[in-house]
Amino acid sequence: MIKPTSLYSAFLFMLFSTGLGAAEVETPTVHKKVQEALNWELPENPCSQPKAPGKSKEIRDEQGVTRTEWDVDSYTLARYERKERRWKKCVDKYKRGLAKEQETLKSSAQYGLTQQQANIILGKMKTIQTVLLSPEGILPVPIDPPPG
Repeated sequence: MIKPTSLYSAFLFMLFSTGLGAAEVETPTVHKKVQEALNWELPENPCSQPKAPGKSKEIRDEQGVTRTEWDVDSYTLARYERKERRWKKCVDKYKRGLAKEQETLKSSAQYGLTQQQANIILGKMKTIQTVLLSPEGILPVPIDPPPG
């Protein structure tokens, strides 16, 4: 015959090893959309800005009109201008995607947020806004003040 204590300990072992022994405590569950918003990270900008092919200088004529002159041939300059247009289109597409993601983050609030969750999501939205306002579509690197 099996002793009741060993049967009891065997039952507890099985119960805890399968995960069923966890007390049924009402833990607040986080909605799937809120969890996605909390896990969101800024995607890397796939656009690389083209390098200028040579040196340029600003020239002002007699009428006061300023124009830029390059010290490269027209073919090289035209190639650079095409690359720059492609880069600007790429940055615009990246920013449009970020704006959609910002709306997704904002809409996650309809599922209910704690203050801590709201602060995290607002910080992510602020990061997106900073990138959207930058002309290159990248997050500016903060300059740390010198220690002292």
